[in-house]
Amino acid sequence: MALIVVIATLAMGERAMAMRCGNKLVLRGDHQAKILRFCGDPTHMLQRAIYRSGPTRQFTRRDAGERHAVDKRDNEILISTRSVIEVLIEEWTYNLGPRKLMRVVRFENGIVTGVRHLGYGYRE
Repeated sequence: MALIVVIATLAMGERAMAMRCGNKLVLRGDHQAKILRFCGDPTHMLQRAIYRSGPTRQFTRRDAGERHAVDKRDNEILISTRSVIEVLIEEWTYNLGPRKLMRVVRFENGIVTGVRHLGYGYRE
């Protein structure tokens, strides 16, 4: 009995990262075009942009007073800049009917990053 509970728990955790459309499986890392082909248009779509801190870029600049001293490394200044990356977030909601749970597929820049389950769907 304990083995059945463990297997069911593992299966539920795995299902949270996937969604089945007919006999096709949508997984983390899939592209939006694949989801549209397999599942069709979503019932609802939410779109927003977030900003994440990107990689640090370092470069050196010579001190203005020693512009012509090419061989003198003591006058170099190390400058670090931090970039900001815009990430497009989309959440597509699929209503699979009153006997199945609705699903929300989350995309970041067009790639599936997760699937959430909502309550039971409804008749359209």
